[in-house]
Amino acid sequence: MKASMKPSDLFQKISRRVPRRVFFVALALVVGVSCVAVVLHNMRDDTPRHELATFGSEIDFDNPDIVAHTAADGIAVIGATSIEPTTGARLTSDLSTVWQNESSTHGGFTMPVVLDGESIGVLTIPDIGLSVRVYEGEDYMGIMDHGVWHFRHTSAWYGNTALSAHNVNLNGTPGYFLNLHRLNPGAVIRYETAHGIREYAVEVIVEICEMDWSMLGRTEDNRITLITCITGRPDLRLAVQAVERAIDS
Repeated sequence: MKASMKPSDLFQKISRRVPRRVFFVALALVVGVSCVAVVLHNMRDDTPRHELATFGSEIDFDNPDIVAHTAADGIAVIGATSIEPTTGARLTSDLSTVWQNESSTHGGFTMPVVLDGESIGVLTIPDIGLSVRVYEGEDYMGIMDHGVWHFRHTSAWYGNTALSAHNVNLNGTPGYFLNLHRLNPGAVIRYETAHGIREYAVEVIVEICEMDWSMLGRTEDNRITLITCITGRPDLRLAVQAVERAIDS
């Protein structure tokens, strides 16, 4: 009976037929591919992904693959952003919060409540002579024709409340945020909702990229963020952010 070939004998036999350089390159490729396969297997995660992509595009609440609903549904799951706001405000630590009551606040996030049968608040900015109602809804372009639109994935009261309006309406008439650029740091912004009345002092006035949502991130302090277009610059937006201040008695 023929004895089994030893590994060393097998190596010598192969090396006589194949140049050593070619053999070692092939061996290295085999080992490398095996290692990559192991790493990819270990990284594999079959858990369904339901995290919201809040940067690069607006959240599509109608997308069945995204677990997010409006207050009218009675429950909402909204992921907080992981990017630090440009103002340096800290974000809350929890990445998802569930609301079972549309008038409640959980984890620093408040669901909107109707104030007067239709709108959810009244925004007043004395320095530019503005007083306008704020609305919640899917038709944001239609809403901004007659008022200010609330970014639905931002808090309606506690934390960072974000609002948007036209600077120039689609029909060419002045929009509600036409003179937003005239504000100076320290200017007072007043916001009345069913939860109460707050005053904010303008802290930041900055031009941002049209797809930059970083200033809409969750914050631990109470602030209001106003967004509008910039005439002649469709790639930019004007952002005004103000922080809560004590109301003068």
